[in-house]
Amino acid sequence: MGVGWIDNIYNNTSSTWFLQSVDSSHNGAIQPDGGSQFTLDDGAFHALIGPKHYHADWCGIPWYYQGRHFKAFSLDKSANVQFYTSQVDSKNWIYFLDGLTGNILARKEAPKVDFHCNLRFESGGPQIDIVNDDGSTQEVLNQIYTEAKSWATIAISALGTLLKSKAGG
Repeated sequence: MGVGWIDNIYNNTSSTWFLQSVDSSHNGAIQPDGGSQFTLDDGAFHALIGPKHYHADWCGIPWYYQGRHFKAFSLDKSANVQFYTSQVDSKNWIYFLDGLTGNILARKEAPKVDFHCNLRFESGGPQIDIVNDDGSTQEVLNQIYTEAKSWATIAISALGTLLKSKAGG
């Protein structure tokens, strides 16, 4: 299973989004263009004012969840979406959970090796763009976990809308 590294965060909205990291390492150091660097080591939500670009160093997407390792984004620091990576059925996935209920919302296929990505906050909702690919995810799958407790493949725009609604938007 590969580690996901967030290299850039783009808040392309006029809203303030919040990012939290709860992990034992690689929480991340974030530096806004023209601003001072801050770290995500304290487990608190940190404001990402928009529209603005942020450079991220050592900002890993946790490998596994177990209720203790995740990153989360939110519009109000209450409702939130937690995300982490996990290997299931020989594939590497980024899972998205409702941070209030723990219910699985969606998953996105990721490379089986270390990968780099950008986290974008758009008017239609958050997106994670994988920027390098070893060929294991040439046709990236985005899936939502439906009320029928099954996976449905969806377009990236639908995923963003779902994640935004669960993050307080």
